[in-house]
Amino acid sequence: MDALPPMSKISMIGIWIETMLYGVCAMYGLCMLILLRKGKVPSLRWVLVVTSTILFFLCNVHVGASLRQLLEAFVYAPDHSTIYWLDYTTGPRVLKNIIYDTLVFVQNFILIWRLYVVFMCNWKVVILPIIVAAGCVGSAYASSAVLAYPKVDLYDPVVSSLVIPAWVSGITLSISVTGAIVARLWWMGQTMASLTATSTNRFASSICIAVESGAISVVINLVVVVLYSLNSPAALTGLDVSSQLAVLTSLLIIVRVEQTRRDRSMRDSGSWGMVLIAQGEITC
Repeated sequence: MDALPPMSKISMIGIWIETMLYGVCAMYGLCMLILLRKGKVPSLRWVLVVTSTILFFLCNVHVGASLRQLLEAFVYAPDHSTIYWLDYTTGPRVLKNIIYDTLVFVQNFILIWRLYVVFMCNWKVVILPIIVAAGCVGSAYASSAVLAYPKVDLYDPVVSSLVIPAWVSGITLSISVTGAIVARLWWMGQTMASLTATSTNRFASSICIAVESGAISVVINLVVVVLYSLNSPAALTGLDVSSQLAVLTSLLIIVRVEQTRRDRSMRDSGSWGMVLIAQGEITC
């Protein structure tokens, strides 16, 4: 009989990393200060307010579920801690899987919303991304439902047939939509530069921020996919870290762009201001 993997150690390390990242999510308060600082909030900015609040709420529930796991594994049944981490039907584990799927859904929504606004609210450009996102989230929820059944292993063929396409479609969506946003901003920056006879792309900083946030999302998902493909017991623990990063990247882009706006003392209005809002630019 194969020796059981050291799931207690692996899970403890994963939750520790998750908790560190959760601490960074204290920037939620700063994001709300940025978004609501003038009292009257533009309609487009409300999307960021609502989605940021949902992400932060789910982030809190996820960490609470992790605490419950620690109590059940090391306090309520300390003699069976390793076996506990291999049971995917426990309440906290099922809850965390559902929360992760929901975080992915909200993150995809924010990404597609930015694409929609960058292209001046042209609904035609978001049809395909919405279809891909629906398939991604649908597969994710289905895999969580299957994994909640007793005696179903993480590497069960049915689970694998659902989670792999979900991760691949999610990575593809992130790369393609981020690329489209970057291309659009670059084109608009070049257009503005030609009209103002300058050589500087006005959206260069926004492009860098979009690439950074997209890269973080893609890298963490690639790491989880590789771990899962290698049948590593750390794959599920990687989702705990990924859950916090999903919230972190969404909040970080707001703070980063606000700092950039202050550094440049930039004030835009009209359609150009709408483009900046889509990238997290909170204009005055």
